[in-house]
Amino acid sequence: MRAKAQRADKREHYYQDRVREHGRRYSEFHLPSVEVLLNLVYTYDVTANHLARRLAEHGLSLSAFNLLMILNRSGNHGCPLYEIGELLLVSRANITGLMDCLERKGLVERVSDKRDRRVRVATITQKGGALLESLLPSHYSEVRLICSRLSSAEKSQLRALLTKLRRSVQSRLASCGNER
Repeated sequence: MRAKAQRADKREHYYQDRVREHGRRYSEFHLPSVEVLLNLVYTYDVTANHLARRLAEHGLSLSAFNLLMILNRSGNHGCPLYEIGELLLVSRANITGLMDCLERKGLVERVSDKRDRRVRVATITQKGGALLESLLPSHYSEVRLICSRLSSAEKSQLRALLTKLRRSVQSRLASCGNER
């Protein structure tokens, strides 16, 4: 465990030192902005890897877990496949492959929409729902522990700041014609 912490510190110090040093060469360089984005990406990487390892113990990836959560929240009517890609919080690269994998495990199924037979809808199976029910208590406990060093006020402030940053990125994407 100590080696992992040292590796993490090495990464953190590398980026802090090298970015500052390299950035001085550019008049457009703004250290606080670069530090915010590097810390955001670094924190996401550490958090995602931690959660992915925990989910892998149950044969799930982050994408698979996210998909099961979407379907679980969709109720009995399911979720159209085209909408799943819009809702996934993690990689949406291969929805079909992800669905195939979860279907082989008996966790989801694809059916025709009752209102429009051309539309395919994904639903969570009883087995998939049971798996989530068994995972969610420890998952939510882990999320709480991960965030335990932040006060409720800090969590609220961080959520608001991240939302503000995300909207700034979305605005930049829209102005460049690349909105997701």
